[in-house]
Amino acid sequence: MRPHTPSMTRRGLLAASAGAGSLFVFAGQRFLSNGSGLAVAVASLPNSLITGFSSFSSLSVIMQMLEPLVTRNAAGIAVPCLATHWEMDGDSSWIFHLREGVKFQDGKLFSAEDVKFTFDYILDPGNNYGVRTRISRVTGVEVVDDLTVRITTDGPFPTMVAGLTNVAIEPKHYFEAVGRDGMTARPMGTGPFILDQWTPGEMITFNAFPDYWGGMASTARLVLRQLPEGSTRVSSLLTGEIAVAEELPIDLLKIIDESPAAEVEAAESSVGLILTFDTRIEEFKDPRVRRALNHAVDKQTILDRLLMGRGTVLQGQMITSNTFGHNPELEPFAYAPDKARALLAEAGYPSGFDTSITTRTGKYMADVDICNVIAAMFSEIGVRTSVNIVEQGVYSKMANARDMGPMHMVGWHSLGDADFAMTWFTKASGRSFWDNEEFEALFVAGRSSVDENVRLAAYHRMTEIMNEQCPAIFLFGLPAVFGKSSNLKDWSATPDMILRMHNASLSSPT
Repeated sequence: MRPHTPSMTRRGLLAASAGAGSLFVFAGQRFLSNGSGLAVAVASLPNSLITGFSSFSSLSVIMQMLEPLVTRNAAGIAVPCLATHWEMDGDSSWIFHLREGVKFQDGKLFSAEDVKFTFDYILDPGNNYGVRTRISRVTGVEVVDDLTVRITTDGPFPTMVAGLTNVAIEPKHYFEAVGRDGMTARPMGTGPFILDQWTPGEMITFNAFPDYWGGMASTARLVLRQLPEGSTRVSSLLTGEIAVAEELPIDLLKIIDESPAAEVEAAESSVGLILTFDTRIEEFKDPRVRRALNHAVDKQTILDRLLMGRGTVLQGQMITSNTFGHNPELEPFAYAPDKARALLAEAGYPSGFDTSITTRTGKYMADVDICNVIAAMFSEIGVRTSVNIVEQGVYSKMANARDMGPMHMVGWHSLGDADFAMTWFTKASGRSFWDNEEFEALFVAGRSSVDENVRLAAYHRMTEIMNEQCPAIFLFGLPAVFGKSSNLKDWSATPDMILRMHNASLSSPT
């Protein structure tokens, strides 16, 4: 844990911006622009290369090397990948037809046996596979022939195809040779890039896979650099050291847009930014306390001043308005400090209490600043709050230990369907501490029907329960905002924020 220390002053960044035109030419030609290499700055890299983590930072790494049956395009729509097409065979069975001639990076052919192996591993409750909840209703996979599999479910499963987009297919033969530890140390798959080197907390480098079924990548070398400070990512973009920067500081977007070297690339995402309560802590066992803190935050002012109006205030729920299942009848929690004080007094805390917020730096737009402002707002109602800033590696250990402090900031991707966000507040996810039997039953009902009206009714009631019980402070719907080199071709931001770099390349500066 440490205080937030910007790595570059605003004046220094402006100076870098002023000189970016010439710096970009030299740095870009030397390191990036000849088509042989492409560097991307990320806020954080995963602290493990194990498959199955659900975070976009982990998926952005794993999906360079491994691929799913179904992927998402730039608009967030499910499209073929290792499967060319699929169809339902009754209410509880799907037939997937696999792509022919696909090779793993060691030259072995991909087949239905690899799909079955991957799913058997994921579905084994003894294996801690993070995205199992995405396909929790899958009961098994049958090999029909070398290029066909049958996936069975325990009833209708309307989100299965979307859930498959996060399931990377692993090579059966390689896993059997090196084991899980070997696969984690050096992942290998059918993807466009082969792992070269990994320096934890610093950098991951990849080389293009010459026999990739989709055609060799446009860049021969891909580098993902961890630069936790947003201002550092911006300065590196402006000076041509990198071609893409994720999670940009909102107040520096104008500088990027005014530079000849770079531009802002944004996409509407479905990320709901929230502060999750640890309801095992005494003060937060009482929903009146949790509701009080929702009323203590002036969300509109934070949106206007810290996020410069980008994004939206969540309407008293964790999912965004572009998500199936969003409840339009709910309203944002009004900023009402007097009501917050009254609720605290009613709950037995007339003098408030001491607590803390855990956040990462640079993970979300203005994350540290938002937490600091919220802490100040809490102090106005007597809740004395410190802000603990942790690095990604520390945060991952805290998450694994289920000890992230009284409140922690997190953004949940819905991928366009409420099921994928709300799953994190179920018992099965292991991510939340709040427990509600009606919510659990409705979650099962929502993913057990293909009738959209039935599903909407379930999700609307679930949002009402969360609105009543307040297992979190509902903050903002965030856009996916990146910066990219003006010379970058064939790359765009995606709603799920996963980096898809296969076609990206840099042209020579003019």
